[in-house]
Amino acid sequence: MSFKNASSFSRIPTTIQLHVAKHQRILRIILSVSPALLKPHIKDCVINEESLMIYVSSAVWASQLRFCSAQIQTAVNTQSKEKIKKIRVRVLAPDPFKVDKKSRKIIPSAENIESLRNNADALSEGKLKNALLRLSNTLLKLNK
Repeated sequence: MSFKNASSFSRIPTTIQLHVAKHQRILRIILSVSPALLKPHIKDCVINEESLMIYVSSAVWASQLRFCSAQIQTAVNTQSKEKIKKIRVRVLAPDPFKVDKKSRKIIPSAENIESLRNNADALSEGKLKNALLRLSNTLLKLNK
């Protein structure tokens, strides 16, 4: 297989750009006829032959959008060259839970750690004394 120059692919980006522009135009039509509450939740659309698939952010909004499907179909058919016969609404997968990487650990002051150790020393032998001593040792290591 030989190396192909980027200029040999000049037709492909244009085709892709036209395809993306078509979908954006259809999406603008969908947004123009949708209720104001639904607009922020309509994320994208795809046309496949005579079917229009609309992607929304959650199932609640998908249910609401299905009530507007006749209006959307009429608007898309009249304002574009498409001949949509069927509208399907799909829910996008939710964004994964993102953990805040900068978790701030609140470590007690050296005086509070020393107070814990003194309280542990005042106790008689037992689980509580051992737990407080381990806690104070751990906090001392983290405090440095």
